[in-house]
Amino acid sequence: MVFVTLFTRLKNVHLLKDVGMIPYILHRDHGVDSTVVSFRNEESYPYLDREVKGLKLKFLKRRKGGELYSAARYVWNHAREIDVLNLYHLNLMSFICMGIYRLKKRREGIGYLKLDMDLNGYRRLIRFSPVGWVKRLTILFSDVVSVESTILFDALEKKYHEKVLYIPNGFYSTGKKPELDFHKENIILTVGELGSRPKATENLLDAFAGAAAESDWTLMMVGNVAPEFEPRLKRFMERHEELKGRIVLTGEITDKEELKQIYRRAKIFALPSRSESFGIVLLEAASNGDFLITTKGVPAGYDIYNDGKFGFIVPIDDVPSLSGALVRLINSGTDWDVRAAEIADYTWFNFSWEPIVSKLKAGLDKLRG
Repeated sequence: MVFVTLFTRLKNVHLLKDVGMIPYILHRDHGVDSTVVSFRNEESYPYLDREVKGLKLKFLKRRKGGELYSAARYVWNHAREIDVLNLYHLNLMSFICMGIYRLKKRREGIGYLKLDMDLNGYRRLIRFSPVGWVKRLTILFSDVVSVESTILFDALEKKYHEKVLYIPNGFYSTGKKPELDFHKENIILTVGELGSRPKATENLLDAFAGAAAESDWTLMMVGNVAPEFEPRLKRFMERHEELKGRIVLTGEITDKEELKQIYRRAKIFALPSRSESFGIVLLEAASNGDFLITTKGVPAGYDIYNDGKFGFIVPIDDVPSLSGALVRLINSGTDWDVRAAEIADYTWFNFSWEPIVSKLKAGLDKLRG
């Protein structure tokens, strides 16, 4: 099987996410000839030499017609060589490239669209508008589409039936379940682009200020601070001098092992986002034994938190509910190390890439007959 992922904006970090891990696991575990096609967006892609060794990367030429023209030209020229063309997102590029593939492919070729969809994306899909029409037609052009949460899978399956697969995202691992000995600390952790509107970092700060008064817990925030958020962060710290030393900003951490150690120290991981298509950081946190708090804007949270056993889901922009969840956990008196082992085991067996990609491979094989 020749499996080609066309993702024009690939960066090194994407190789350890779904864009890189799906074709890599297909190659490593199932003998698939996997290639990711993109523009060269960084000087080097070091994960190719270590973490995803064996995955092929092909760079597109930047032609005068722009990104869309270059991608469409590639599909036009190579469609008949590709057994499975994998595209991402319901956008104009997917519409045109999937349409060309449908026109040019061999009979047994499969167009696979990974939606990477959040709740807002679903609303745009069903809207009666030119944009909604293009999105619906893109799905019709595809032979199979996958979505990352059961909430959206249930909604899409009613209309598109067997064409839709539930394929969640997974977390990066070496393929072997580690034996972890947890020693959790009083840390609430968040990871992401701090201060961007989708991440709602200001809500977490306000919730922590409300929950932290009677405790010694620390809020650790990993990621770059959005420039527009810096004045607001400064004003918050001036208003809450009592929290000095208890709010730790680490900056961005690109070393996977260093970040993993921070996850393993934290007891709670909070993702107060207004919207996420999945939220892979939830899996990274849960695989290292963190109890999760997220919002209704993160549909995959309902799948990861195991019916509330390993997490809380609060309304979007509801600071009192978020603060209340923190207080409840801080005062819970739970055995955090025992709970961490349970969370990590559940996440490993349900959200590691190996079983996820095996399910996808079975679905593709069924289509190919």
